[in-house]
Order: sequence, then C-alpha cells, then structure tokens
Amino acid sequence: MAAIFQSFQRLVAGGFAAGAGLSMALIFLIVFLNALGRYTLGSSLAWGDQVPVFLGIYGVMFGMALAYLQDRHVRLGVIVDFLSIRRREALFLVVDLAVVVTGAVLAWSGYLFMSSRGGMRISGLNSTIRSLREATGLEVFNVFGTMAPYQFAIVLGGGMLAVAAALKFIERLGALRAMTDEVS
Repeated sequence: MAAIFQSFQRLVAGGFAAGAGLSMALIFLIVFLNALGRYTLGSSLAWGDQVPVFLGIYGVMFGMALAYLQDRHVRLGVIVDFLSIRRREALFLVVDLAVVVTGAVLAWSGYLFMSSRGGMRISGLNSTIRSLREATGLEVFNVFGTMAPYQFAIVLGGGMLAVAAALKFIERLGALRAMTDEVS
C-alpha cells in the first residue's frame, strides 16, 4: 500500500511540476516573441503583455502546491526546532489539516469570485479573441476574453494546495506511526 501511495504522490508532484514548468516556459516564449517582434518588426503581440501575467499566476499556484507537497516551502522553524521530533511531527499534522481547510476555502472563495466577476471583459484581448473566433467559427474562444479562466487559477490553486496538504498529512501520519512502532 505504501508503494502505491508513494507512486501516486510522485505522479501528483509530477503534475504540479509540469504545470509550473509549462507556465514558466510559456511566459518566456511569449515575452521573448513579444520583444523580438517589437525590435525587429516594430510591433508586438496585442495580448503579449497580459497573458504572461495570467500564466504567472497559474505558475505560482502550481509551484505553491509542489513546494508544499515536497515540504520545501517557507517555514519559520525557530520555535519548532526546540520541539522533540514526535511533537514536531504531531504539530506538522495539525498544520497539514489546517492547510487542507485553507486550500478548500481558497478554492471556494475563488469560485465565488469567478462566479461574480468572471464575465468582465479584458480589453487587451478583445481583438485577438474576435480574430480567433472568426477564423475558427468557434464561440468557445469568447471565454478567453473574460476574466473567468484567469480567475480560475485561484480555484485550481486552492484545490491543489488542499490535495498537497492532504497527501503530506497521510505521509507524515505514516512516518509518525512508523516512529511509534520503532519505539514500542
């Protein structure tokens, strides 16, 4: 069972890493093409300034979940370092549960925010979205001209954080049980 859990945890971590990496790669590509076009052709992409900002938010959300899952996030350990290993791990279990709740609340509040304000139009993307819609005949591109897909990053980030914390909780609980079994 532990091997299945570790495989699943690695798969989830790989997904978080892929999302963060893809976001950063797309940001680099868009900014590079925008700068190249500006200095060689005298014009840049109409959406080249706004989309990297939105992609950066997605990248941060994926990276945040990955950092929590790998236990590589920022932590103040001054007081925690004075605790025994068992007490420290027990405290981390409580923190993991609190982060599960925090991630769920973040996802829910992001959903409410997206539901109430997601229909707002993004002026810098209107012409690009209109061109895509006319070229393909697909009305689905209209949603990318609104704030909803970019505000969805909050929903996704909260959900991923809750999943990462739940997986970390299970991992720590198993380690704490193994530690207790060794003492017995």
